Amino acid sequence: MKKLKVIVIDDEMLIRKLIRMKMDTKRLNLEVAGEYVNGAAALQELREIRPDIVISDICMPEADGLLFSEECVKLFPEIKIILVTGYDDFEYARRGIKAGVFDYLLKPIQEEELNNALERATEQILKARGQKEKQSRFLYEIQKNKVALRDIYLNHILSQNQNIEEMKESLLEYGINIEEKSSREIQLGLIVVEEGFYEPEVIMQIMEEAKTFFQSDEGIIVLKDLWNRIVIISECEGIPFAECLDILNSLIKTKYKCRLFVGISGKFSGWREIHMAYLDALKFIQDKRMGENKKNTEDLRAWKQIENAVRRGNIEEAQRLGQMILDNEETDLVEVNLRLQTRFQKLCIDLEFSQNNLMFLKEIAWVYTKEQIKYCVGNIITELVIRRKINSGDNNSEVIEEILKYMIHHMGEEASLNFLAEKFSLSSCYLSKLIRNFTGKKYVELLSDIRLLKLLEMIHTTNMKDYDIGTMIGIQDPHYLSIWFKKMMGLSVTEYRKCISEKTK
Repeated sequence: MKKLKVIVIDDEMLIRKLIRMKMDTKRLNLEVAGEYVNGAAALQELREIRPDIVISDICMPEADGLLFSEECVKLFPEIKIILVTGYDDFEYARRGIKAGVFDYLLKPIQEEELNNALERATEQILKARGQKEKQSRFLYEIQKNKVALRDIYLNHILSQNQNIEEMKESLLEYGINIEEKSSREIQLGLIVVEEGFYEPEVIMQIMEEAKTFFQSDEGIIVLKDLWNRIVIISECEGIPFAECLDILNSLIKTKYKCRLFVGISGKFSGWREIHMAYLDALKFIQDKRMGENKKNTEDLRAWKQIENAVRRGNIEEAQRLGQMILDNEETDLVEVNLRLQTRFQKLCIDLEFSQNNLMFLKEIAWVYTKEQIKYCVGNIITELVIRRKINSGDNNSEVIEEILKYMIHHMGEEASLNFLAEKFSLSSCYLSKLIRNFTGKKYVELLSDIRLLKLLEMIHTTNMKDYDIGTMIGIQDPHYLSIWFKKMMGLSVTEYRKCISEKTK
């Protein structure tokens, strides 16, 4: 338990030291926070020290004990003041009682009387603090329950039309005075977590995220409806509500890796039309879902075509279909990223591949522009076709598999086509043609893809410097590394690292 602070005021130093010596600070859990020669000096530091108990002589020059007590109680009524006096005078006692003095001690001070007075003061202070803490907890529980009851009532008026007069009275009980805001328009937003991503604790985290997002904006209420949709009611005039919802949507998707539907109503004439605003936001989501379902049907058909092309080993067709899907994707890159991860996971299952062994799939998490996503998707599809050919025992699949393994594990070493051809006892011309037929890429393109994947992994998982990473992947010249990275990613390494920093904020 935190020690209570005591200050001692007396113009005689020996008296102050004797009082200090006689105090049973250990048993009573006290600490002496200061000594003063008069009340005026003590008053100057009272706000800073905030003592719990004051022991003061009555008769002192400048500000005496009674004057100090009167000023002290004005500032901090909860402080317990014990006055020490050699005057057995009724007038002093009567004035002291009016000044709010807790107790008197007559000189010479007896140790037992001093500690008894301190003990009584301590008990009263701790009792008062306990009652105050209990009251604070009680008020907190009332407020918490009040918010819960408010949300229950808001759900009631969201789900059905209510008489405006009844609404006024009920909402006023929850601190919402719609009489004052009768001329304000009302707008409502909905956030719905897509099925499959739904977890109760995630919903609560998302609701807290939304509350935090709007916590400094007066006139915005965030709650959860009966179907675990996040409802955001706005009475704020002149704010870009739709844009705020878009930012919140992106924040939640990035942070919680889930898919959302966000709906927004039009502007309605205040609380009397809250039910209509709710229905309007629901319709917005339903229309969006219908469009999404239609798009998903077309999307699934295209992904099935990609699967068939991979099964046939037709890398050109699989690549064409993959790029065509991306051309039709929306501009929300977070949404695109999440959807692609889901689609590739399903494709791996349909092809009976372990997605954990798919090298380029992890690259999706490390790309930040649509062009980078296209490049990444191309690499994943290439890898799927290569794996399919190897698994089906295609011609030359064994030698290609060994060559690819060597390229992955020895990229920091000699990596020319001639060296590789000599190592595997093949002619350079034949090896170049073999790699092109099997992967759909030139040798230098394939090597660049593998190097870039490793470089991105090192940037994201280590604190290595660019030069050291370049040496690891076989690019010794820092200037060339910079040019090569810009060509591959469309950004400089510095710009790319800035993207990482902004995403992780």
